[in-house]
Formats: sequence, structure tokens, C-alpha cells
Amino acid sequence: MDSNKALILDGVSVRYRKSDSRSAASIIKRLFKREERSNTFWALKRISFELEKGDMLGVIGKNGAGKSTLMKTISGTLAPAAGEIHKNGTLCALLELSAGFDKEMTVKENVYLRGALLGYSKEFIDSKYDEIIDFADMRDFEDNPFRTLSSGMKSRIAFAIASLVEPDIIILDEVFAVGDGDFKKKSREHMQKILSDGKTTGLMVSHSLGSVRRQCNKVLWLDKGRMVMFGDPNTVCDAYEKYLEDGVLPQTESIKAAKKMPPIKPKHNKGKIIAEIMLFVSLLSVAAVGGFIWAQYDLFKAYNISHSHSAEEILGYADNYHTFIYDALGTDPEKWDYSIFKDSTQAVLDGDLSYYEVAKKVVQKAGVDPDSENYRLSIAAAEIEAIKHVQMARLDGLVVEMREGFESEPEGTYRSLLVYSYTNYDRFYDLEAECDAEVTEVIEEIREILREQGQSEALADQVWSYYTSEKVYLEAYYCIQLR
Repeated sequence: MDSNKALILDGVSVRYRKSDSRSAASIIKRLFKREERSNTFWALKRISFELEKGDMLGVIGKNGAGKSTLMKTISGTLAPAAGEIHKNGTLCALLELSAGFDKEMTVKENVYLRGALLGYSKEFIDSKYDEIIDFADMRDFEDNPFRTLSSGMKSRIAFAIASLVEPDIIILDEVFAVGDGDFKKKSREHMQKILSDGKTTGLMVSHSLGSVRRQCNKVLWLDKGRMVMFGDPNTVCDAYEKYLEDGVLPQTESIKAAKKMPPIKPKHNKGKIIAEIMLFVSLLSVAAVGGFIWAQYDLFKAYNISHSHSAEEILGYADNYHTFIYDALGTDPEKWDYSIFKDSTQAVLDGDLSYYEVAKKVVQKAGVDPDSENYRLSIAAAEIEAIKHVQMARLDGLVVEMREGFESEPEGTYRSLLVYSYTNYDRFYDLEAECDAEVTEVIEEIREILREQGQSEALADQVWSYYTSEKVYLEAYYCIQLR
């Protein structure tokens, strides 16, 4: 790593699991490349940037953009599922100040405990102890049990320890300092002193664009876990302010590149892989056939449906489930101009338009009041409709490719186009995974809207259930196309 570099992120991605994926059934599905995808949410997607020593980075974006997740990942609290993080020097994160203390130990003992957790020797803490205690104004309380302190006193001692151990990289939360008025002023001045020496590299999460413009020389803009822009404060902040006004996300090279990249392949822990392999072998010895059938359950179900219903009937059932989505979200699509979805499909595939932009255009043309309670849910419903149009276009293209591949094979190699297609089923699953990820993002938007409106998030799970049911019928429709 270049000695002038303080921090390098290369394709860092973080995912969360919304439900337990360690059940036997889920493990068997993963063994046969048919892992459940509905429980995975990517909070960060291929974040890459570099900071020089002395840089001050401001991280901006709406709630849920991935700012806190990024800071926790850089600090080491979260491990990335993919990508690499390279740090040059010691790091101090002022994120969760109250963590790392023993409530039964004294303040003095906790200073040494917290210092050890930050990676510093006893000798170093000895040299800094008096400075830490005096800075926090805790001289009269150093022999008191930590549990007897007020929340403000706990924050003061935590801040003093974290900020006085001479970090090479420091991460600041939205709150720049803690404690009462005098301590806030003192801590703010101390932070500015640290960051002005040109040796310490800082990262700051903030919703205050004024603070970011004044204090930072570089800015990172995140949106739904993606890097929108990275560069000088004025350029990035101006673009972000424009986005807040018109709601149109700029189609930057970072966004376009993220859309065209292949699915993220998480890095795995070797010990975990070995343990899973051993478990897989054990499961295979008793349930290989049953596991295979379970893994292919949706495909077999779709195949059976395709033999008992016509294409028109199958599309009718799929449309019914799509109507259930509209009803659940309180959306009336009667006034929608569906030609917008059709005409925008290629632009979305090329990365020139986002689903949100297409949905917003449809909803606004339908005359839905932007100030109405169901406006945002209507846009979410239109986003799902746009995803459906794009996914069917992708599948239509894949069917053509499958037919061409089948016809190029020597006669008699495969009994039918459907059999040939099944030998290449991974290509269908890759498209399904991409579609699931896109719908999952909309489901998370719905959850956020419901939380803001004080409603139950069960509605989001209901929408997901309708989507997965509709998907089986669409798979059945394409089974007919592959006969």
C-alpha cells in the first residue's frame, strides 16, 4: 500500500440476511445453486475510493443510503461480504461511544480496558491517562464504578479516550461532539485541531451540506448502497441538492457501471466453507434425491403448471397476483400509461433510466397528487411493474438465445428445447437473482415508507409473497415458450 494513502476501498459490498438461512433446507438449496434470495439485502454495493493522508471525507445521502453501514465496515465492526479494505495506521471511530466498557469496573480501570480494545499498550495509556481524565473532567470520579456515572459523563470519558490516543484515521458520527455546552466547545476545538494538522485522515457522516462544504475536501454520495459520486465538495453537494429538489438521480458513470456489473460474489471464510462442505456431505448421504427435488421445487411447479394450463390462462393467474400487489399498496393503475413502461424498457436495460424515474413519470402522468398519502406507495407499485417489463424482456431475449443454441447442436443431442434449456438453467437463475435483488430494493423502500407512516411492515412481506407467487406463473409461461 502506498505510504501516502490512508484508506483504500476496493469493491466493498455488505449484505444483511433478513431471516435465518442456516436451516437444512436452505443449505441444501445452496448446494444445488438454488439459494433463497428473498432474505438477502445488499446494504453496500461495490464501493471503491481512495483517501490520501490528511484528507477529510464527507459522506452524504438519504436515510438508508448505507452511510452508517459504510462507517461500521471501515471501522471493522462489520465484515464486508466482498471487496477489500486497506487501512494505513490506527483508526478511531466515534460511532458508538458507550461500547467497550465494564459497568462494574472503575473509571480508571475502564480507561485501560478501552485503550486495550483500541489496540494500545499499557505504557502508552500510562502516558496519556492524566490527559484523558482531565480532558473529560473526571478527576473526582476516577475511582467510581462506571455504572454510577450519568450518561453524559460516560460519553465524555469515551470521547476523551477515543480522541486523545493520536489516531491516523478518525471517523465522526453526525454528532460532532458530546456532553454539555462547555464540553461540546472543547471537544469540537480538539477535533478541529486533530484534523488540521495534515496527518490525520477524517471521515464524517453528515446531513449538513454546509458543514461538509466547510470541513471536507472530498465528498462521497451514497444512494441505496451504491456510490453515486465521489469528488470535490462543491460538485458533489451541488448535484445532491439538485437531486433533493427534483428527485432525479443523476446517471453517473458509477451508477451505470454498478448496473452493468455481474452479480456480486461474496468472499467466504475458509473455516466456514470447510464446515459447510462437511455438513453438505452428511446431508447428501441421507437426502440427495429429496434435496435435489426441493431445490428445484419452483421449477417443477412451473413445469407442471405449464402442462395443465394454456399460456393465456397462466398469464391471467400471474396478472391476478400483480393486481393483489396493487390492492395491497392502495394503488389504482387504471390511469397508468403502460406504453411508458414498454418504451422505457431498453433505456433501463442500457442504464440510461432508473426504475424510479420510469415509475415517477407514470404516476405523475396519471395525475396522482405528490402530497397525497399513497403517492410514494404508488411509485413503489409502478417500480415493480417496470421491473416486470424489463425482466420479461430479458427472458424473451434468453429464450431466443436458447433456441439458437439448441438448433446449433447436432441433431439428436437433446430430446427437446426444454431439455437443452434445463442444462443451462443457471442462466435463468442468474436473471431471477437479478430480478429478486431489484424487487428487494423496492420492498425495502416500502418498509421505510411504512415505518415513517407508523404502519406495520407486514404489508411489505405480503407484497413480496404476491411477487414470488406471480414469478412461478411467469416461469410456467416461459416453460411453454421453450417446448
